[in-house]
Amino acid sequence: MRFPKRIFSTLATISLTTSFGLLSANASTKATTPMLGYRYDKQAANYQDLSSSDYYKDVWNNATASWKKAGFTWTKAATAKTTVSSYDGSSDMTLAGYNSVSYNKSTGEITSSKVRINRAVFEKYNYTKAERTNVAEHELGHALGIGHNNTDSVSVMNPANRYYTIQACDINGMKARYATTTTFDSVPNNPGEIITVTEYLHVQPKITNITTNYSSQSHSLILKGRAIGIEHLTLTYQGKKVRTVNVKSGQFKFAQQFKGYGDFKLMKEQQVLATIPSQQYATPKVKVTSAERTTKGIYYTLIGSRDATINIAQNGQVIKTIKNASATTKVFIPNAKIKNSTRGLTVTQRVTNKKTSQAVQLPPLKVNIKQVTNF
Repeated sequence: MRFPKRIFSTLATISLTTSFGLLSANASTKATTPMLGYRYDKQAANYQDLSSSDYYKDVWNNATASWKKAGFTWTKAATAKTTVSSYDGSSDMTLAGYNSVSYNKSTGEITSSKVRINRAVFEKYNYTKAERTNVAEHELGHALGIGHNNTDSVSVMNPANRYYTIQACDINGMKARYATTTTFDSVPNNPGEIITVTEYLHVQPKITNITTNYSSQSHSLILKGRAIGIEHLTLTYQGKKVRTVNVKSGQFKFAQQFKGYGDFKLMKEQQVLATIPSQQYATPKVKVTSAERTTKGIYYTLIGSRDATINIAQNGQVIKTIKNASATTKVFIPNAKIKNSTRGLTVTQRVTNKKTSQAVQLPPLKVNIKQVTNF
C-alpha cells in the first residue's frame, strides 16, 4: 500500500514534541495507541546496541524482550538501521529520551532510526531500573511506528512516561500499525523522498518531600521540597499568582507572606502539581466539649492539639493563656477576668511551626447554665 504524500509532508513540518500539562488532565487512555507515518517491512526488526555498560545493555535486553512478548520481535545484530543507546543529556533535563527516525515519505519505509535514553535524568531523578526500562520501551515503540497516547494515559506511550510498561492499548496500536500491507520494494529510495522526524519523551513533572513551616514573626509560609522535571515553579494563593522561583539542583524553596487560611498551589505552567490547604500549615481549631457558668466564673473543657499554646480572648484582648496544653484541657475563667460578661469570647491555639488556628466563638452563658457538645 502506498502512503499518501500529504500525510508525510505534514508530519515532517510539525513539531512532534508534547508540552506536558497543556492537554486535559482528565483525558482518558486511548484504547488504541495512535500510529505514526512510518514502520518496518514486517512486525520485526533488528537493532544494534551501542551501550558501553552491562547495566544499559540489560535495560535494552529487558525492553526488547517486553516488546517481543507483546508481539513485536526486536533482534540484536552486529549492524542494523536501528541503533539504541543511552546518553548524557544534562544540557536538557526535561527529556527522558528521544527517537529520531528517517523514512521515505512516499512509502513510510524506515531507513534509519536512532533510539536514545537520558542517563542524566535517570540519575538525577532516581529512576529505578524498571522505570528506565519503561522509558526504553517507550522509545522502541516510536521506533516501530506508534505515537503518544494521552497525557494522563496508562500507557507505555504516555508522553511523560516513567511508571508504565507496555499495555493493551499499546499492543493494539502496534497491531494496527502492522495490519496494513506495504510495497517498499516497488518504490525506489530517492534521497529527496527521505525525511527525518524526532519524537521526544518528557520527564514527568513531580513534587516530592514537601515540608511546610509557618513563621509567626514574618507571617510567612515557608515551603520546601524536591522537584522532578521542572525548571520553574509558580506559587498561587487563593487562585492568584504570588511568586515564581527557579528550581536548583532539584530543590525549591518559597517564603511567602499572606493573610487568611486559603489554599496554596504549586504549579508548572497551567498544571497543578501540589495543593497546600490550611490544614497543612495552620493549627486546627479548638473543639469546645463543655461550657458551664457559675456564680464564680466559667468552666470550659477544650479538645485541642497536644503541647499547643491556647489563648482565650474577649473582644480581641487575651485574658487567659495556657501553654503546653494537653489534648483535653480544662480552663476556668473568673468573673473578674470577663467583667461579668460572657460575650465576645473566642479561643485559638497554636503549635510550633504552624499558624495560629482560626478563632472559635465561645457561647454566651447565663449563671447555672451548662452546654455540652459531643464530637
